[in-house]
Amino acid sequence: MGFEPDRRVFLTRALGATAGLAAVAVATGVTEAHAAGTGAKGVNGATGQRNWRFCPKCYVMFYYGYPDNGRCAAGDAHGMAGYDFDVPHDVPENANAQANWRFCTRCYGMFFFGYPSGGWCPVGGSHSAAGYNFVLPHDVVETPNAQAYWRFCTNCYALFFWGYPEKGRCPAGGGHNAAGFNFVIPHY
Repeated sequence: MGFEPDRRVFLTRALGATAGLAAVAVATGVTEAHAAGTGAKGVNGATGQRNWRFCPKCYVMFYYGYPDNGRCAAGDAHGMAGYDFDVPHDVPENANAQANWRFCTRCYGMFFFGYPSGGWCPVGGSHSAAGYNFVLPHDVVETPNAQAYWRFCTNCYALFFWGYPEKGRCPAGGGHNAAGFNFVIPHY
């Protein structure tokens, strides 16, 4: 007898949570209420990879999907803060989306791989590209599910957050130096 009330409570809460997710999905314009992983359709409708995070020490976007957090220009491993970014990949480049952004196997940061040089990696030398060809939206309106002020650093080629007075720590020395597009990155 003790099992039935607990089961009813569990089912009631589960149904309530599902209804709540559906309401959030309708309110935010997301037509699928699901947990998107690698290769799933994300918040922006494109194929994306989750687990990209902001490092509050160096201000770069890094991949948070491994047991360690890569190498930070401010020392030791990256710290993790903020949104869970869902970065689009392997979709066509267009007037408001730039391709050639890659994962660095050495520092775990997101960097631009469209020049002959690979920029400066915190581990030393150039970044080392692997994985998906990320295509970053830019110069579009920021929304509740997409954060603006992500920029390209001309010194290290990393994607860094430009929304604070300080500009993080660049492995080439000093703070990051912004140039190019204002990237608007989807997140959960």
